[in-house]
Amino acid sequence: MPNPPDPRGSAPDTSRSDTSGSAGREAHCLRCVRCGAEYALTELLFGCPVCASSVPANLEVVYADISTKGQTLQRLWEARAPGMWRYAEMLPVTREYDRSDRVTLGEGGTPLIACERLGATVGLPRLAIKHESTNPTWSFKDRLASVAISWAKASGAPGVAASSSGNAGAAVAAYAARASMPCIIFTTRAFPGAMQRFMRSYGAMVVATPTGPDRWTLNRAVAREWGWLPISNVTNPPVGSHPVGIEGYKTIAYEIAQERGWRAPDAIIVPVGYGDAMTGIWRGFQDLHALGLINRLPRMIAAETFGSLQRALAEEAPGPVATDGGSSAAFSVATPQGTFQALRALRASSGAAVTVSDAEAWQARQDLAHIEGVLVELSSALPLAAARKLAASGDLRADDDVVLLVTSSGVKDLEISAAVADDLPLVEPDLVMLRATLRERFGYVAD
Repeated sequence: MPNPPDPRGSAPDTSRSDTSGSAGREAHCLRCVRCGAEYALTELLFGCPVCASSVPANLEVVYADISTKGQTLQRLWEARAPGMWRYAEMLPVTREYDRSDRVTLGEGGTPLIACERLGATVGLPRLAIKHESTNPTWSFKDRLASVAISWAKASGAPGVAASSSGNAGAAVAAYAARASMPCIIFTTRAFPGAMQRFMRSYGAMVVATPTGPDRWTLNRAVAREWGWLPISNVTNPPVGSHPVGIEGYKTIAYEIAQERGWRAPDAIIVPVGYGDAMTGIWRGFQDLHALGLINRLPRMIAAETFGSLQRALAEEAPGPVATDGGSSAAFSVATPQGTFQALRALRASSGAAVTVSDAEAWQARQDLAHIEGVLVELSSALPLAAARKLAASGDLRADDDVVLLVTSSGVKDLEISAAVADDLPLVEPDLVMLRATLRERFGYVAD
C-alpha cells in the first residue's frame, strides 16, 4: 500500500460561529492526566512521553474556558432531541450544533432504567441501569467512535485504525463506513468468532496478529507511517484510547444527570478494562459541577476481572498494579493491568474497585435477564456483581442511588454462553408431558 499523505499538520477548524447562539468552548491542547505536561492537539503521541518510563499515563483534551453559563447550556440541551450530539458544546470536534463534518448514526440518548425488583435482591432498592446496548452497534463504544472519527474527518486523516476484541472494532468499522474512510481493525484469533464476524460485517479490513501486544505494534506503525488516526489503546502497559474519542463518554454523565433532573447519583459502577468510559463519565460529571448544573459529584466504582485497580488502591500504589491475569469469559474487560486514568478517577471521586469472578458475573447476567429482561454481554454484568458485594459489605447503603453502566448487548457473546447452557428439552405435543418437563427443568408448577 502506498504511503498516504500525513495530515498531522492540520487541526479541525473550530473557528466558525455557533449557529445555536452558544459560544461553546474550543479544544486547546492535550494534557497528561498524571504530570500535567501539555502538548499540541495535532501532535502524534501514544500517552505522555514524560511519564512513559515511570507510570504510563494517557492525555486528556483541555478546552478554553467556556463562556456560556450553565443555565444557558441547560436550556439549549433540553430544547434539542435526545442523542450524544445534543451536547456538542462540550465536545472537541465542533462548537456548532449542525456541522456537516459530524459522523453520526444516532448514538446516545440511551435509556436510564429503574430496577427496583433487581435492586431489592441486592439490597439497593434505588438501583438503575444506563442501557448502552441500544446504541447503533449495540455498545457504548459508538460514542467514542463517533467523536474520534468526526475528528479524523475534520482533520483530514486518510484513515483510522483500532485494536479490539470486538465492541470497539465494530463501532470504529461502522462509523468509518459512515464517513467513507478506510479502516483497519487489529484483533487476534483468540477472541470469539462471533465478534470477529461482527467487526468484519461493516467492511473494515480486519486482520489478526499472533499476540495481543502485536496489535498495538502494528497500530502504532500505521499511525506513524501512514498518518491514520489510532483510536484505541496502542501501548503496553496500556494507557487507554485516543483522548479525543474518550470525550464522547462524557455524554453518558450528561444524559444521566439530565434525566434525573440535573442530579448526580451517589455512585456509578462501570465495567473496567482500560477505564476509558469511567474516565469520560467522571470528566462529564466534573463539567456539570463546574457549570453549576449539579451540586455534588458521584463516586466512581470499577468492576474488574483481575484486581489491578483494587490492589493499587489497597496498596496505595502510584499506578495500576500488574497482575498475572489469566483467562476470563468477560473478554471485553479482561486486562491484567488497568490504567492510570482509571485509578485517577477512582481516587479523585473517593471511589472503589471490586474484582468479580466469572461465576459471579454469570449469576449477575442471569439476574439481569430473568428479573429485569435485560440481556447483557458478560462484561456488562460485572457492575451488578460488584454492587452485590459492596452492598453486602456496607460500602453501599440501602438508601444509595446507584447506576450500573451496561456497556454492550448479550446477543454478542451468546457463542460463549452456549458452552455452559443446557440442551433444550424436547417435549412431545402432550400437555401432561409439558407440565412434567416444566416442573422438572424449571421448577414451574402449572395451574
